Amino acid sequence: MSNRTLGITHLLLCLFFFQIASLSVLECVVVYNQCNVIVSENEKCVYPERCVLIGLQAFVALVRREQEEAEWKRKKEEDERKGKKEEQLLRTRLLEAAFDGEAEEVLAILKEVSDRDTKRGLGLDEAGKRQRLLNQLFMINITDANGNTAVSEAAGGGQPEVITLLVERGADINTRGAFGRTPIYRAAFGGHLGAVQTLLQLGADPRTHADDGSTPEQVASEEAVVATLQNWDLSATDSMLSKMKAEEQRRAEEEEKQNEAETDRLKEEVDQLQKEHERCQRELQKAFVELNKRITEHDTCVRKGMEEQAKVTLLLVHEAEDVLAKAQIAAHEAAGKLSLAKLTLREQSGGDAVLDRGGVRCPVRDLEEVLIKDVGGKIKQDGRWPLLVDTYGQAATFLRYRDTNYLDALHPGDMQPDKLRLALLGAIRFGKPLVINMMEVDLFESVQNQLDQVNPGLSEQLMNKELLQEERYLSLVRSTDGPQYARTEFMLDRIEKFSLVLVTKQRHPPDALLTAFYPIHVMLPEPKI
Repeated sequence: MSNRTLGITHLLLCLFFFQIASLSVLECVVVYNQCNVIVSENEKCVYPERCVLIGLQAFVALVRREQEEAEWKRKKEEDERKGKKEEQLLRTRLLEAAFDGEAEEVLAILKEVSDRDTKRGLGLDEAGKRQRLLNQLFMINITDANGNTAVSEAAGGGQPEVITLLVERGADINTRGAFGRTPIYRAAFGGHLGAVQTLLQLGADPRTHADDGSTPEQVASEEAVVATLQNWDLSATDSMLSKMKAEEQRRAEEEEKQNEAETDRLKEEVDQLQKEHERCQRELQKAFVELNKRITEHDTCVRKGMEEQAKVTLLLVHEAEDVLAKAQIAAHEAAGKLSLAKLTLREQSGGDAVLDRGGVRCPVRDLEEVLIKDVGGKIKQDGRWPLLVDTYGQAATFLRYRDTNYLDALHPGDMQPDKLRLALLGAIRFGKPLVINMMEVDLFESVQNQLDQVNPGLSEQLMNKELLQEERYLSLVRSTDGPQYARTEFMLDRIEKFSLVLVTKQRHPPDALLTAFYPIHVMLPEPKI
């Protein structure tokens, strides 16, 4: 094996490592340039070793990234456990303080909840105040393992002051706890006259039944409590219940309006960030094209032995690399801001971009079954071509080394009309996927335009699958294609195995793309610690 052949082999290995490590395209291009220069100037065995070293460095970067992700996940889980533990302690303290009648301790606990909100960065604007109120209500109405709330504990302990304090702050006075017993049931059972009177005045319903059918009056352990319950004017209870229901409805409507206002604000923010993201994507695409152009010029000069011109073109390559690096940073920052805004919007609306559009999540190890074999027929039933949301680049590597016609949408050579035509035609003829990898750039419109340059209206025919019907695919055949593309060579069983697979590294692809395709979010396997 010659040094050049050996070098090319190692270069492919190197690029493979870079692909699975999900490093930037810029880094791959730089490595490719370095290796080209080394091959042109010196074909010694130093070159393969250097490529292998670069590949190993890429592999180390992959391992390091997985370790960082594992550490991030561990820290997140640890924070969640810590938060749950703190919440458990607060709950225990609150329930005990309510039962013992320690009003100051109850207020101190509610202040701790407020202080925790401040520590977490919750503001004092309208949205912040609303969330703070919800957090207070959550703590006030928190339950123990038996479903008993703080107001129920205060009733069981006979603590009128704490009952009043909690109800004034939004506690549900008729909540059911263990065995379906309400606060007034527990107060009556314990013979706490003051607690029963307070509960009645605040709207507790004495007609409620426990799970066994008994009422507060029936289980009251003191005659004074029985008399109070018997003599209570139920019309007053009905009036207070109506007021409480109206207040509850008012709060719900107000909360809905506030949620709608917050959603509208977030949508506007997402729209603005989307425009900035699209601008950065255009700049990034322009930088990729310019770099590829400069690389081609430099390779031509090197190949023709034009040493002086090669020095100039090499400088231009480096300049283009710098421009691309800056464009990548700007695009990455814009994408990060957009992703965060979309995440906030999804949490506000309770949705998931991929799942909301009928898509699925798929571990990379299951791509064979989900994408290639379509086990369960979900892709076929959906009717759309699959879109792989491949943020880590592992699915692209998987598809590159499968039996597919693989095209890089960022590579001008791959998207030349004739090469695109043959890739599509061959995929249909031999029954395999046509994979178009758009990397981290939004190139769907560009891909559609390139298809339409092959045949007018081809992109629409491909998207709605009319191209595969009534032998319309034969419009792609040219007289120079040879006998393998004759009409009789196209078999129905192979045509049915054809698929168009679009791949993107964008964490949150445009909505239009998610709607037009069947989105499959490729998930990394959990790293071993």
